[in-house]
Amino acid sequence: MLEILKNANANVDRKMLRKLLVDESDLNVMRIHYCYQIGSTFIAISNLESTITSLMLMCDKIKVATVLGDDTETWRKLLEKQSNLQSSTLGSLISILAKHGIQTSNLEYLKWVKNKRDFFIHRLFHNGAWPGDLDERGADIMYRRLLYLEVIFGRASNRISKILEDAGLLAIIDFGESGSLLVNTEFFTENTSCDL
Repeated sequence: MLEILKNANANVDRKMLRKLLVDESDLNVMRIHYCYQIGSTFIAISNLESTITSLMLMCDKIKVATVLGDDTETWRKLLEKQSNLQSSTLGSLISILAKHGIQTSNLEYLKWVKNKRDFFIHRLFHNGAWPGDLDERGADIMYRRLLYLEVIFGRASNRISKILEDAGLLAIIDFGESGSLLVNTEFFTENTSCDL
């Protein structure tokens, strides 16, 4: 496998990957599968953080940082709010939500999810779970651990809108099998603002 990768200048397309996997041992296939799961879990975290910031952005009741001033246009405020939210850590997003009527049980849930995220980002490899160092059993254990984390992050992405609804920050209109519509509860009020 290494020889093929060296010859391909590390640019592996689908055909080459398929050929590589056919010739690989079960152990290396497990290690590759583990690497795939690392990426898949990272995507689930990214989706979670993106979902949280997008939903917080649409909630006019959620205030971030400081007020810019009376002469600032609403659009500029919205863009600044978006920038502030996107540059925030998951922990600071949870802190912002804590100031906006989020139920204690929901805050505890979000903190629990953050702890799982922090483990994945900061401590996954502390015990030497490097793909090349694992045997088949170790690679399988780590794959299942990552799959567990991916499910947690996916469920949290789906649950965040309900958490914001419970706090009165947005409304969810259920269309049954056709899906649902998320509505800013302040959208139709006269004094809608995007104060930061």
